[in-house]
Amino acid sequence: MRRADPAAPARAGDEPSIDEPTPDAVRGQLERLRTHAFAGSGKLFSFLRFVVEEALAGRGGTLKELVIGIELYGGVVDYDPRIDSTVRVEARRLRRKLDAYYGGQGARDPVIISMPTGSYAPCFRMRVDAEPAPQTPAEPVVRAPVLAVLPFTALCSEERAFAAGLTDELIHAAEGSVRFRAVPRAIMFQFRETRYSLDAVAAEAGADLVLHGTVRRAQEVRRIAVELSNRWGQILWSDRIDVAGDDDLAAQERVAAEILTRLPVAVAEAS
Repeated sequence: MRRADPAAPARAGDEPSIDEPTPDAVRGQLERLRTHAFAGSGKLFSFLRFVVEEALAGRGGTLKELVIGIELYGGVVDYDPRIDSTVRVEARRLRRKLDAYYGGQGARDPVIISMPTGSYAPCFRMRVDAEPAPQTPAEPVVRAPVLAVLPFTALCSEERAFAAGLTDELIHAAEGSVRFRAVPRAIMFQFRETRYSLDAVAAEAGADLVLHGTVRRAQEVRRIAVELSNRWGQILWSDRIDVAGDDDLAAQERVAAEILTRLPVAVAEAS
């Protein structure tokens, strides 16, 4: 029996009771897991969602410990797998939680998401000969839009560090939101030193929405100008936020949270 490639869905014929699920079916199962298996485990679910979305995007083969560590646990200091075992520990917790769920409450779920030992790339399988669960009205799967956060531009050299930190906080906040699916920071930071058009960024990143902006400072006040555009480069929303004070980290967190709070309203009004 051929073992399924962990970087892609298992193929029909690999096992007699398994068929290949669609991406929408996988995302529907991911939402079911968030509600029933990972309630109260937000960080662990972020791990699962990241590896699932990367695999669905065809990047399962790049899911290494260093990539996941930098993306999810890097923070201000780069993740170093030689001295930090966070990814390995969290991966073991994730496998145990998935095994427990599918061995109990999810025993008859039609889609199975697993992470084989020795790999960080998930497998997606569909159960086709299991006893059908009681029929309930199916809830429509609502696809969260993909949000790309471009590195914010500092209009004066002394604000470059603040702009980079704000960009990082925005991506982190978007990754924790159920309303958006964030493009990984490793992809977005490649646009930091390049010229681009907004529609080209959306196409390259596979994004529905692109968030971008500038940072400037006048005496003790920073002004953040922010815009949201669609995949064709059309501006859907713009705003500006003024912050004062010397605590950069607190200011970055506060501005990121405020922007992410306003975005769903802006998207709804533009629809």
